[in-house]
Amino acid sequence: MKLKILITTAVSIAIAIATPVVAENPTHLKQLLETKDCQGCDLSGAQLVGVNLSGANLRGANLQGANLRRANFNEANLNKADLTGAKLEGASFVAAKLHGAQLKEANLKGANLSMAGMVIANLQNANLTRANLIGANLESADLKGANLYKAQQSIAKMANVVLISGTPMPLEIYGVNLRDADLSGANLAGANLSGSDLAGAILNGSELAHANLAGANLIGAKLINVDLSNVSLGGATLPLGNSVIRIEGH
Repeated sequence: MKLKILITTAVSIAIAIATPVVAENPTHLKQLLETKDCQGCDLSGAQLVGVNLSGANLRGANLQGANLRRANFNEANLNKADLTGAKLEGASFVAAKLHGAQLKEANLKGANLSMAGMVIANLQNANLTRANLIGANLESADLKGANLYKAQQSIAKMANVVLISGTPMPLEIYGVNLRDADLSGANLAGANLSGSDLAGAILNGSELAHANLAGANLIGAKLINVDLSNVSLGGATLPLGNSVIRIEGH
């Protein structure tokens, strides 16, 4: 009997050690809700569905795995916050600061990120389906494996973005700044990139079938193993050896 109890206890302890506990600090949660100022707080796993945190200071806060569906983060400071795996469907981040934020595998389906600052943000494998990224600053952001299906990105700033694979069509990102962006291997079939600045961008091995690159700037772009036969290039500027050519018409 003693042996059985000891074995059961040992197994229970082993399971407890092996299972990560994700729970917010109650004191920090209370502080956030009362003051909207919780810099560096531990709010991992917090249940904050629909909460109004507009203008809140959450710089460097731990929000891993938190449920923040439909929450209002308009103009909030989330610089360097950790939102890894957070549930952010339908949340609003209008003009929010998310520079250097960790959003890996976060669910941002239908989220409003218009005018948000997301420089150097980590959005690897994030779900941005139907997200509004109009006017967002995604310079040097990491979007490897991100799902951008039908995301709205017109006039967004995306210089130096890393966007490798995982981008299903159709993608409307016309008129964007993609200078020096790494788009190697990306699926941009049917994407509307008309008028975009792709100078110096790496497009090696990308799928561009039926994409619209009319009026795009491709000076210095890398286009190794790229089929441009079904791409709209009217008015686009492309490199040709040591020269630059401008394609007229369609």
